[in-house]
Amino acid sequence: MGRTIPSFRIAAVFEEEKWKLYRKYLRNKNEKKLFTHMFSIANLYNSACSNAVNPIRIHPIMMSIILHHYKMLKERPSSFDSFDYSSKDNNNIYGNNNIDSTILKQEVEKWYNFSFVLRKKNRILFEEMLQSSYKYSSSINAKGKDFSTESLLMSLIFDQNKMMLLNSFLTIK
Repeated sequence: MGRTIPSFRIAAVFEEEKWKLYRKYLRNKNEKKLFTHMFSIANLYNSACSNAVNPIRIHPIMMSIILHHYKMLKERPSSFDSFDYSSKDNNNIYGNNNIDSTILKQEVEKWYNFSFVLRKKNRILFEEMLQSSYKYSSSINAKGKDFSTESLLMSLIFDQNKMMLLNSFLTIK
């Protein structure tokens, strides 16, 4: 008989074990607690992670964390809600032939199963977040198909970083 595939909840525990050494060398207890908390965010999206059917366990865990942070950024009243933080060249996320990004399209399609089990509000936010990555399709294409997941994750993190920095800049003014 074949072997049973463990639930994603159990797989996530195994993945967290692999990151213990990383956690051990964080600078202080607060950072270690924050890392543990960040890693536990994936538990909120276990069904979506499981449904993603991704053999690399850290990818759906990271996508869960990114989605959760995106959700927090969007729900927080902030100065950038009415401000367009993208460059003038990227006002249309599909501009500059970005819609022709086959690599990015294929990568976004891989995450459809992840979004399928999310609640409607989270699914809409997730799809909005993924669509925002099209403005970075040139960068994603530059890394190539072998690194499409990592490039997508980095683009989403980069976009969130821009949102946070802009918010802190507008708050200071």
